[in-house]
Amino acid sequence: VCPPMPDARLSVLLFAALAFTQTAAIARELPEGPALIRLGPGWLSTEANDYNLSTDAAETLFVFGRSTKGDFADARIWVARREGKQWSDPQPAAFSEGSWRDSDPWLTPDGRWLYFISNRPAAAREAARDDLDLWRVPVVDGQFGTPEHLAAPSSPGEELGPEVHGDWLAFNSTRPGGPAQLSLYRAPLVDMQPGEAEALPGPFNDGLAQGDLTYSPDGEFAVFWSIRGDSREPDLFAVRRDGNAWSQAIRLPAPFNGTGMDFTPAFTSDGRRLRWASQRQFGANGTDPNGNADLYQTDASLLGTAFE
Repeated sequence: VCPPMPDARLSVLLFAALAFTQTAAIARELPEGPALIRLGPGWLSTEANDYNLSTDAAETLFVFGRSTKGDFADARIWVARREGKQWSDPQPAAFSEGSWRDSDPWLTPDGRWLYFISNRPAAAREAARDDLDLWRVPVVDGQFGTPEHLAAPSSPGEELGPEVHGDWLAFNSTRPGGPAQLSLYRAPLVDMQPGEAEALPGPFNDGLAQGDLTYSPDGEFAVFWSIRGDSREPDLFAVRRDGNAWSQAIRLPAPFNGTGMDFTPAFTSDGRRLRWASQRQFGANGTDPNGNADLYQTDASLLGTAFE
């Protein structure tokens, strides 16, 4: 049993404990390590659906999607900025004020462009669209400019999951005539202007639905989600480059896939980590923190072992 403590000393210790608790509560750092990590509990991974985390190469700017509804009907794009080792409190992007559905953000590694999807009108005085089209917005000194509608690769269907790799804009679409209900496409970029899109062949479009195609920086792996084979929900799949071709797609083992939807994979610019969103249960007791999608990270080197 501890002896009684003088009131003054007790007050100092209580104040110190409170200050530590407050500091810990607002600490916004990203951990390192090969283990499966739920990213940013309370600020990146919250009670909402949090997904499509993307950063510039220097990791000074985070963008991600957030929605409080299961159907993502109120989706907006959120932003956080790194200040030293800490990240700022995420806030909605200035151009994503909530009048339209803005989702699936992807930031180019040089930090100059943010690609996303939206049902916002393509011209002034038009009503919101019934479908989601491809958009992008310039980024200058971390600040967003005026969104630009990408009409050529868009369609009357839903466009989702845009990313730029080399001279191609990759995305998925429900447009008529595709090889699946939701298919992967790419559109050539000429002087940064996207052209007409073409569907990717197998092994990319071999399932009922697939999306969120991303490539490792060294070009060895491509990762996407798909519903194919015996999968009954979106799971992460990967292909490995084999000369000038790609291997057959494999469903990735744990820790990449878990119970619940796994989607929106993206590599960090150094290729060391893969980040994605998942509805899995997490924690020592297998508890789900909120029942919605959270952001996760693991070591990308585990992809190689999945093909052994």
